[in-house]
Amino acid sequence: MPGSVSTSSSDEEPSLVNGVKNITLTNGVHGKGEEPAESEPEEHFDPGMKAGLKNLYSGKEDKKGRYQWQDNIPEDLGGPAENDKTAKWALLVRNVKVYNDPRRVLAIHSIVIQSPLLKKLLASVLKGYPGLTVGLQRLEFSGKFEPLIHRWSELQDAVSKLDEENEKTRTTKIHADLLMEVLRTEFKSLIETSQDMKSKGVMTYEHLWTLFQPGATVYTRNDGQETAMIVQETKYGVDSRGAPCFWITSRLVAWDGTKFGTQKLNLSIPFYNGTRQITQLKLFPVEYHSEPEALRKRLIERGEKAESLAGPHYKAYQGVAWKYGQYGTKDKYNVKGRIVIDTYGWNRFNPNYTIYVTPLTQKEKPSNQDSDEHTEGDDGEGTEADEEDYEDEEDDGGMPIDGQFADEDEATQHVPLTTEQKLICTPLLRGYSLKNKLWLNFFVNCVHDIEWQKNAFDRLVLPKNQKELILGFTESQKKYRDMFDDVIEGKGRGMIILLCGPPGVGKTLTAESVAEQMKVPLYMMSAGDLGLDPRNVESKLQNILEMCTRWNSVLLLDEADVFLEQRSLHELERNKLVSIFLRVLEYYEGTMFLTTNRVNTFDPAFQSRIHISLDYQELSIQSRKTVWQNFLDSSPQEHTISKTELDELARMNLNGRQIKNILKIARLLASRKEGKLTRDHIMTTLEVTQHLHNETQASERTRGSLYG
Repeated sequence: MPGSVSTSSSDEEPSLVNGVKNITLTNGVHGKGEEPAESEPEEHFDPGMKAGLKNLYSGKEDKKGRYQWQDNIPEDLGGPAENDKTAKWALLVRNVKVYNDPRRVLAIHSIVIQSPLLKKLLASVLKGYPGLTVGLQRLEFSGKFEPLIHRWSELQDAVSKLDEENEKTRTTKIHADLLMEVLRTEFKSLIETSQDMKSKGVMTYEHLWTLFQPGATVYTRNDGQETAMIVQETKYGVDSRGAPCFWITSRLVAWDGTKFGTQKLNLSIPFYNGTRQITQLKLFPVEYHSEPEALRKRLIERGEKAESLAGPHYKAYQGVAWKYGQYGTKDKYNVKGRIVIDTYGWNRFNPNYTIYVTPLTQKEKPSNQDSDEHTEGDDGEGTEADEEDYEDEEDDGGMPIDGQFADEDEATQHVPLTTEQKLICTPLLRGYSLKNKLWLNFFVNCVHDIEWQKNAFDRLVLPKNQKELILGFTESQKKYRDMFDDVIEGKGRGMIILLCGPPGVGKTLTAESVAEQMKVPLYMMSAGDLGLDPRNVESKLQNILEMCTRWNSVLLLDEADVFLEQRSLHELERNKLVSIFLRVLEYYEGTMFLTTNRVNTFDPAFQSRIHISLDYQELSIQSRKTVWQNFLDSSPQEHTISKTELDELARMNLNGRQIKNILKIARLLASRKEGKLTRDHIMTTLEVTQHLHNETQASERTRGSLYG
């Protein structure tokens, strides 16, 4: 510890001598006492035993350090170094012998500050320095005297402001000058060397500790992101490979799903020879940055954005994201699509990587006191240091109070972050990538608002009453689902809609358009997301359903017949999968769309679990015309298709997906010739791909003759 504190035995403050008392450590032997032996049980009590105590003293030690106890006080014991006489001095300076240094024979071991006036001065100079309480009765500095060296400039300024002519500050000035003289004599070379290197923007490895003051704001690039942190402590040590390095433990602000708090981050600077530019170090104090004010502005704005993203949010993302791999490596992913930012959900579904923070406790502060500077009294001396505006509570390892996690609804009522807390806010967000189907670490600056496709539902080619029915049911279910319940709580609150019909008639597009219209996430689940092992299918399915319920998302199970096919007596593994779906769907609380073109193969048990079943017919001529028109209008490429030609195209027996594919190829053909899209481009594409449509129609005719 840079400073240690103990209590004096005297209750009254002795009169101080304006000077320094030097104490030199010698090799004298100090006496040791021993507790008297335990008394015998009362039934064996010796009536002749004396009422008193007997002191025994340690004598000579043998080679193994064992004592020979004796009755007499050792002759070379001497008296205590600190007594009533030494308590009268303003400072006590302890000295030790120095060996193998021809320049000096003594060095300062520690300094005890006994002057209350000097303690009052140091209270303002060392305000906020971690691990140091200046106001206690005994104040001691030892080791490298880090607090005094780190705050050397502040100490010099405070002493220079003291007025010798003023009776109130004259004695304080004398005591402060004594301390400064002792420190200059002992640390002159260290202070001058450190300040000289700082002024030139360089630093040696052995003097790194003078650069990083606890409580200072430092800058680094973490995962490529600009990051500011508050230094907590530093030390010289070794890295995981045993190589020497300088460790800096810092804290930054993070969100754990229910509250903001601080997280520790340990970074190291490897050993290097000679001097190195401060700005070339892995991290350095923020004031050495080439543009410190612009940097602060950027980081504070990012912190404001991170604070606004606390809680679940449905956003767009474009950039790199990562997660820890099997062997602790950072597996990176290029994400371009929509994500759900949800730290609470991250902790729920990734318990091995739970985000823990030490909570922030706000202290009351007058509204007109916006800075942390100490107030100056009329006598020019600093007042006692106030408590920090925010303190870290004891680190509880993330365990919730009384074993119960905080209510997520209370998260929106968190105390707003201060400017300095926004400055040191982490650039990381935790959430789920809907495209990659992975929980990932995202970066704040890569998050954007979603550009909604506002006319997606309007362009859906379905009868108007059918569209209104679907949208009305889904919106009402989201709003009033808590009103619907079974005998068992939480059962039967969901809405399951079956969309059945031939391919390319808009079944999947219906679910996508509903999600876009409601501005909620769309989770597209397929057989690959669950696998075929019944032991894992249930847990994966439950997690997916819980996530969708939590985010009010629309769940789309495309080609649902894979999992909902009728059970048989011979396929035991498939029976297990179907049974799992039957049981889990009963407790789903969200909206689910099932699409299939094989509704006749469904297991009968699903009929009672499906709330709405919509049958999609083959596209009519008018519907096909609308589909052609929608795809032509949505393309930025110009075309020369007339209404007559459009009517001709609509009479072809094609589904929506085939129309989209034909137009895609025709556009590429027109682009190659650098012209507008014409009917000829479309007809050329149709001629090339006609065999596909003929085969499809022949298969349908054959199927009709067999089952008709």
